[in-house]
Order: sequence, then structure tokens, then C-alpha cells
Amino acid sequence: MEAYLDNAATTQTFPEVCDIVKRVMMTDFGNPSSKHTKGMEAENYINEAKENIAATLKCQPKEIVFTSGGTESNNMALIGTVMANKRAGKHIITTRIEHASIHEPLAFLEEMGYEVTYLKVDRLGHIDLEELKEAIRDDTVLVSIMFVNNEMGAVEDIKKISEIIKSKNKNTLFHVDAIQAYGKYKIVPKKMGIDLMSVSGHKIHGPKGSGFLYIKENTKIRPIIFGGGQQKGMRSGTENVPAIAG
Repeated sequence: MEAYLDNAATTQTFPEVCDIVKRVMMTDFGNPSSKHTKGMEAENYINEAKENIAATLKCQPKEIVFTSGGTESNNMALIGTVMANKRAGKHIITTRIEHASIHEPLAFLEEMGYEVTYLKVDRLGHIDLEELKEAIRDDTVLVSIMFVNNEMGAVEDIKKISEIIKSKNKNTLFHVDAIQAYGKYKIVPKKMGIDLMSVSGHKIHGPKGSGFLYIKENTKIRPIIFGGGQQKGMRSGTENVPAIAG
């Protein structure tokens, strides 16, 4: 008998997910940008997925941008946000225990002249809220802190963190990597003060290569993938409808 104990890495795809992925690939295979019936059928899958996700977050469907997964969502949140808010400053705050898909984009941004402050954590993986408060400056453009750590399981007090950020600098944006939290915790971004939030489908029994970025309405962010202008220009490229539907 096989015992699988690695759901933090990936989950088994649900049978009903496999069924809908197959149906979209084999039957409802239209390009969602096409104006004929097949295209509109494909677009309906995207719209329905947005509405379903938005309902779980109590947000608007237009605040959801589909991506290829958590890594792309994190890259878009970090790079896209700071590039769009250059005038606000070039200082970013994160923690020492973030995923590589946070640390690597930040290393890239450091090469581009941005300054990154890395907060320490205690033996349980929690940040020091006072250290966070002291680290926030007038030129702090973004704070990125994961909700649940993928290795330690540490859960951060996201609402309290947001309150500290906004009380110190109301213009600082707050990004949350919720890849290990979505589907396990009740998350209402507006009530919790989250401006951007990354989610990956394969952590919640969906297909690999699927995910989304929640972007609070009116948040300044630039796309990092350019092309045909899909998803209102925020993420160009023909949408992966089977993965989105799944």
C-alpha cells in the first residue's frame, strides 16, 4: 500500500477535475478570444471560474487574473507592482523564509537597484511585528509575506501585519503568498488588508500549471507578459482554458 504524505508539494488531481479538463480539451476546445460559438463556450469557462473564485474571496471577478501557477503569480505581483510604482519608492520588505519564487524575483530587483529588507523569524517561523513596523519607511513600496510557510507550516497574522503596514505607510502595498493557505483558511482580502495575493491550483487538487493572482481594484501594477492583450492586457497569451476550468 502506498501512503502519500506530501500534499504541501502537490495534491492528487480530483477525478471531476480530470473530467472537465478532458472535456475542454476534446470538446469545448475553442480559443476564448474567438467570436464564434466555440470561442464563446471557452470564454464561459473562464468567466465561470472567475466567479467561483471571487465568491470564495468575496471579491469581484475582475480582480482575478489567471496565471500558470504560484511562481508566475508571485513574479507578477513583485515585479509588476514595483515597476508600476517607481515614484513611490524602491524599498521592499519580505522575510527570510519565503519561497524561491519570491526570493529570486527580489534578487533580480536588487540587481535593478531596489533595496530589500529581509525580516527575521523566531523558532516557530513567525516574524517580529515590531521589527516589521520599524522597517517600514516612506519609500517602502511593497511588503511581501507568505500566509502559511510551505516547509515549517508557520501561519502569519496577516490582518495584523496589514494593519501595521497601513498605519505606518498607507501607500505601501501588501502582497500575500497564499499558495499553502487558500482552500485551508477563510481568506477575505478586503477585510484582511491584502492588495495582491498569489494562489496555485495544484495545491488544492487542481491541475498543475494553473493559478491566479488577486489584484485589488485600483492597485497599480504592470503586466510582465506582453502580447495579444488577453485578460485586459494584464496577462497576454491565449488562456489555458482546460487548466482554468479545472
